[in-house]
Amino acid sequence: MNENTDAAAQEHELSNDHYRLTIADDGTGSSHFGALAITRRTPDRTRETDSFALYIRDLESGEYWSAGAEPVRHAGDPYETIALDGIVTLIREHAGIRTTLEVTLATNTPAEERRLTIENLSGRARTLDVTTYAELVLNTPVADASHPAFSKLFVQTEWHSEKQALLAMRRQRAPDDEPLWVVHTLRAHGSGIKTSYETDRMRFLGRGRTAARPMSLDAGMELSGTTGAVLDPIFSLRSSVSLAAGASAELVALLGAGHTRDEVMAIVTQRGAPTSRAITPRATSMLAPPSLKPDRYRPAAAPTTTIRANSSEELRFFNGLGGFSGDGTEYVIRLDATPSGLRWPPMPWSNVIANENAGFIVTGSGAVTSWSANSRENRLTPWFNDPVSDPFGEAIYLRDEESGVFWSPLPGPTPAPAPYEVRHGFGYTAWHHKSHELEQVTTTWMPRHDPVKLVRIRLKNTSDRARTITVTSYAHLVLGGVPWTTAPSVVTARDEHSGAILATNPSRGEFSKRTAFAALVAPPGSSAVSATGDRTAFLGRTGSVRDPAAMHSSAPLDGRTGAGLDPCAAFRATFTIAAGATAEIAQLLGEAESETRALSLLRTYENHASIGKSLDIVRAFWHDMLGGVQIETPSPVLDIMVNGWLAYQNLACRVWGRSAYYQSGGAFGFRDQLQDSAALLYLDPALTRSQILLHAAHQFVEGDVMHWWHPPTSKGIRTRFSDDLLWLPYITAFYIASTGDKPVLDASAPFVTGPQLVGEEDEQFMTPTDSGTSASVYEHCCRSIDRSLTAGVHGIPLMGSGDWNDGMNRVGREGKGESVWLGFFLYSILCDFIPIAESRGDGDRAERYLEFKITLGEALNDAGWDGGWYRRAFYDNGTPLGTAASDECRIDAIAQAWSVLSGAAPADRAETALDAMEMHLVSESEKLIRLLTPAFDKTPHDPGYIKGYLPGVRENGGQYTHGVLWGVRA
Repeated sequence: MNENTDAAAQEHELSNDHYRLTIADDGTGSSHFGALAITRRTPDRTRETDSFALYIRDLESGEYWSAGAEPVRHAGDPYETIALDGIVTLIREHAGIRTTLEVTLATNTPAEERRLTIENLSGRARTLDVTTYAELVLNTPVADASHPAFSKLFVQTEWHSEKQALLAMRRQRAPDDEPLWVVHTLRAHGSGIKTSYETDRMRFLGRGRTAARPMSLDAGMELSGTTGAVLDPIFSLRSSVSLAAGASAELVALLGAGHTRDEVMAIVTQRGAPTSRAITPRATSMLAPPSLKPDRYRPAAAPTTTIRANSSEELRFFNGLGGFSGDGTEYVIRLDATPSGLRWPPMPWSNVIANENAGFIVTGSGAVTSWSANSRENRLTPWFNDPVSDPFGEAIYLRDEESGVFWSPLPGPTPAPAPYEVRHGFGYTAWHHKSHELEQVTTTWMPRHDPVKLVRIRLKNTSDRARTITVTSYAHLVLGGVPWTTAPSVVTARDEHSGAILATNPSRGEFSKRTAFAALVAPPGSSAVSATGDRTAFLGRTGSVRDPAAMHSSAPLDGRTGAGLDPCAAFRATFTIAAGATAEIAQLLGEAESETRALSLLRTYENHASIGKSLDIVRAFWHDMLGGVQIETPSPVLDIMVNGWLAYQNLACRVWGRSAYYQSGGAFGFRDQLQDSAALLYLDPALTRSQILLHAAHQFVEGDVMHWWHPPTSKGIRTRFSDDLLWLPYITAFYIASTGDKPVLDASAPFVTGPQLVGEEDEQFMTPTDSGTSASVYEHCCRSIDRSLTAGVHGIPLMGSGDWNDGMNRVGREGKGESVWLGFFLYSILCDFIPIAESRGDGDRAERYLEFKITLGEALNDAGWDGGWYRRAFYDNGTPLGTAASDECRIDAIAQAWSVLSGAAPADRAETALDAMEMHLVSESEKLIRLLTPAFDKTPHDPGYIKGYLPGVRENGGQYTHGVLWGVRA
């Protein structure tokens, strides 16, 4: 193949009874063990870059490249692929080095070998590093793609020093999960060479980097030797080879899989050291470099020295990268420009911007994911869930037609060689940047109600001459969940009147009739706006979002739209800015319930005046909404958070968006959004009231509730979780106590109906239907309580398939396990609802609740007390959980917190419980409060999928802030 070809790379598959790998002509591909993916591959019709890569680095020059055409491309490199007799061979020449990579499967063994022969064609001695890189999945491809960051939490790595091997295994979430271990070695022919290693993707790539430009390949960078709970696992091994002029060397990379550690170590022993192979001479003429055309257009180069962001504004609580503005209403990030790129924060610092109908997540880099109606089920652009590389599904480019240089007015994907300042605000994010003699201010926001994302770019020409600038915008269209499943169904068309691209996807269920739209509002006097709906044409097979093929041409975009494309919405316009003058451009991306409504929205925002007015309205809304709660305490940072940021994030992210950088759920959680709504009461009680009614309408006639559901159809899951239903009476009582709005109890809400769980069924995905019956909110609350008046052998409520801690889903799965925390929670609710029942003349119920409360309180302080603190639960077999007698999970935070919050604990025990929580769970040195300790790891008991988490991660001994804040409150 030719590295510059526009044709899709041909793919080859190798397989035996247990193991399968795919590899394309460009080196991309993935490996599988049965139904489980070993390495990651993100299907992409235009630009696949995932691979089991081998890098070669010249230690003298610092230059590096890959054995395959991907992930490191160098235009003009001779390159060839040969597939023959179960061997795929990739041959590449670069900088006087020829590499021959032979990829094959081991016979009757679940393993692959990649044999790399390196020939020194130069006339001098060379010292080279060979570095492997593979992103680990160890899961089904569907589960990995659905929530990559979550999937990665269960993978653990280790280094076997004797065998010079890396190992990884997936911790089981459920007893019937298929165990999977994988192993990786890199060996040279002849004597062993010391190998260095890495299993942390963040340490290997570096923030804001990709496999095309990893930090660990920078000059002088070494692999760190990190293993364990790395959270984003990879395999990477490195060995060095020295070659005299004309000499060659051979290395073999082994990747194998099995069900146990012993199985994969046996593969290492069996395969042993690589055997010598004859090198078949190949004529250089077979590897003729592609024909290259001169290209005057190029991305902006990195600066030769560090350029720091200069600002006279003093930021509050500045940490070297960011801080709050003086009034606390903006979080400001300053990105210095360095020779290796912008200096990024350790993780993406994002802003969730939303209204009731649509929204987007934007990071400081400018990377965005947008949605309409449902942030998971109906994404407009991709959600990547990759905090290391922070990829781009949307982008804006500027190009100076005099110099041919192009760059992004945002920090990505193509940064200019100058600093950027990011300002995350309430309902908007703005970037300030100066380069190429242009002042650039870019702002993005959602109008108060309309489902359209707006981006405004303001340019000021600070030079003494007129400038001709081309602006290009790009959005990778999804119109559903993930792009590789929706792309075949997306149809684009150009609207003649507005110039917008309209897009539909008739295969997305309840969203099938909706119409997405995108447009560019250019400055007056611009050239006609050109467009394309063809992502392949825009990026090119060998291009990228950082360096698209379309940016290397002065021609208008090709205008191609229709079906069968890799869909996007890209626009281009060219305009002139006089010396000292300004220009304004706007980008629109949204979706409506119909084409008629979409066209109406395009007319609403077809001019810069209406666009700017919508930002003023958004700013005013958030100012008024957040101004209702203002505090002044001895802690200024607490004041800043409470006086705006916590409330803003709660409403925009938790309630409206139901999406964030690390988790994009899209659904309403019965427990989650009711809890969120409690905090909204201080901003607007009507928001809390409407949430109560919404959740009441998702209760079954039997009293249990939907654990979560997706709007608009309410499809979701019915479960045996024991706490979900109780949040309805808890929040309702809190709302009444705070507002005095007792009439809410008489408001009517329907019940839903659906198949009941039978036998050992823990949950069922369903779309519930209207039961045809309704009842007052009071009756809904009472049905929740009545269904929860259960007791096990210790007199404590049954835990079911989990309580607030979803991960403890097998403590009470058999119907006998009991939850001490749930007992305290129910006790608190009974305290609230007994007087409510009495005030409504429901005396029999009030008396029944009182009797249960008294008995429950006695049980909690008898069987629930461990001697130094309160226990967390009892397993189905009666074994206590959260006891000093245990090696793991000796103490849990929420049981101690709610013993106090409920009022069920006597004063002396309440004090003892809180002292124990502070002693065992609060770490001053680490500045965290653990949810429980020690973490689950080796216990013979099965608490649930929480044990599958790596120790110290999330609920399994980490700081799960939602829960431990109850400890602070107590």
